[in-house]
Amino acid sequence: MSLEVRLEKLEAQHKNLDADMHSLARVCADIKNIALTNQHDITGLKLDVSGVKTDLAAVKACIAALTEATHVGFKRADEQHNTFVKETRQRFDEHDKRFDQVDQRFDKVDERFDKVDERFDRLELLIRQRIPNTQN
Repeated sequence: MSLEVRLEKLEAQHKNLDADMHSLARVCADIKNIALTNQHDITGLKLDVSGVKTDLAAVKACIAALTEATHVGFKRADEQHNTFVKETRQRFDEHDKRFDQVDQRFDKVDERFDKVDERFDRLELLIRQRIPNTQN
């Protein structure tokens, strides 16, 4: 092979190598751009996740507050119910006492009526004994 042919062959290889190097440089630049884009996206996702975590913490706090308020409300309702039941029982006890008193008064009235009935019976007997028998 002549020197010129070899030189042309080397120059062609050099051009091919140079073109390959430029292609490799472009591929590296593309890879770098993709990596930077991915990094940017990852940073954005981390911010989004952080925001979601913050929102979740706020929701948990709201649920805890709602749970506590509900518990307090139920407790207050239970206390009011217990107070109402206690007052109602006291009223029933008072009514029972009054009914017992009324029953006692009725018993006394019944005793009086019984005594009055006895008196009437005695009076009737006395009157019959004193009135002459006119039928004979």
